[in-house]
Amino acid sequence: MIKQILSSNNYDSRSIRDNLIMVAWIFIWMASLTVSDKAALYGWWSATWITTLSIAINVAFGIVMMVYFMRMLRNMDDLQRKIQLDALSMALGISLVGCAAYSLMVTWGIIVDEEVSDIFMLMCVAYSVSVMIGVVRYR
Repeated sequence: MIKQILSSNNYDSRSIRDNLIMVAWIFIWMASLTVSDKAALYGWWSATWITTLSIAINVAFGIVMMVYFMRMLRNMDDLQRKIQLDALSMALGISLVGCAAYSLMVTWGIIVDEEVSDIFMLMCVAYSVSVMIGVVRYR
């Protein structure tokens, strides 16, 4: 991979760098989400100010991640932006339909232990698969 970065042109190396930084921000955001969630689940701290601080830190990391994603989109070429837009629209549609179906299953008692993370996971998988499909389609 290092050879690819060194031998590629300026646009390619910037694109690889932007993607790696985006993945790093996603991991940072997800790590803060996991710490905050597990702290509440296992009672790591009981002071409400610490809980509020962990939520605020998670939101701040999420906002930084969104800002970096928008910056990354601005640096992409038209085809990459189209792939991202298609993937985002597909993920939104799948999430809306999936959320409605999930809500109905909870209402009817098919799902008894509902979790918001189920919908979040559906959205992430839909986006990831849509990006992969777009990359293969426009190869």
